[in-house]
Amino acid sequence: MKNFLGTFAISLILCYIFLFFGGVLIFESFWAILVFVALIIAILITVFIHQETKIEELESRIKTLESQSASKE
Repeated sequence: MKNFLGTFAISLILCYIFLFFGGVLIFESFWAILVFVALIIAILITVFIHQETKIEELESRIKTLESQSASKE
C-alpha cells in the first residue's frame, strides 16, 4: 500500500503539470480528470511493480530447486 500511495502521488503531480500547461483546455473538470488519470496510472504502475516482485521470487525459487537437484545427482 505504501508503494501504491507513493506512485499515486508521483502520477498526481505529473498529471497536474500536464494539465497546467494546456491540458485544462481539453477537459472540463480539472480536478476530476487529474485524480482519475493519476489513479489509472498509479494502478498500472503498481501492478507492474507487483509483477516484477513475483518474478524475482520465482527466479529465486527456481535457483534453489536447481541447486537442490544438482546436489542430488
